Amino acid sequence: MSRPVAVVFDLGNVLLPINLDLTYAAFASYTHYYAAEEIKYRTEQESLWLAYESGLVSCAQFRESICSRFQMECTDAEFDQAFSALLLDFPTDVVSFIEEVKSKFPVYLLSNTSKIHSQLFLQNDNLFNQFESLHLSYEMGVSKPDKQIYQQVMDTNTLQAHQIIFFDDNSSNVQSAKEFGWDAVLIDPTQSFLQIRNHLSHYAN
Repeated sequence: MSRPVAVVFDLGNVLLPINLDLTYAAFASYTHYYAAEEIKYRTEQESLWLAYESGLVSCAQFRESICSRFQMECTDAEFDQAFSALLLDFPTDVVSFIEEVKSKFPVYLLSNTSKIHSQLFLQNDNLFNQFESLHLSYEMGVSKPDKQIYQQVMDTNTLQAHQIIFFDDNSSNVQSAKEFGWDAVLIDPTQSFLQIRNHLSHYAN
């Protein structure tokens, strides 16, 4: 098996545990008209976060659109806290894990995320300083699974598709990356690090 020259990680539920239901519940606490399950359903069916995570609308526009859609009444600070409720704590061994992978392969990050969320998780300097480069959807103007996002990662880092192994917890993202020529692996969040170690072992010298 040919050896890759780059390992690209998704963030949420690969390196950072997340629970979207916590955000839907937090949003529901600011409206009398929608329960958490309805907010979840509408958010997913109407792709209400897509434009924001693709950098196409501002934080203010996103807050206004979500509050209007669900008739929420809250301050900007309350909204940001509710929107960020999905972010859980990093595993205590995440830095040592990335250092372990980095000792064998250059590591990169590719995440569908937002400015509000990134302002929180990027505070973990010990982790994010390990990466060769960070690729955040809202800064790139496009989100996974759009294949343009994979091309941007390759162009920025002078990589070819066959050189990249990619770990993501979203099946659509994994499928589109595979179609683009990446070695993409679907992650089970409950055993993320184990899966990654096992897959990378196939590339051991």
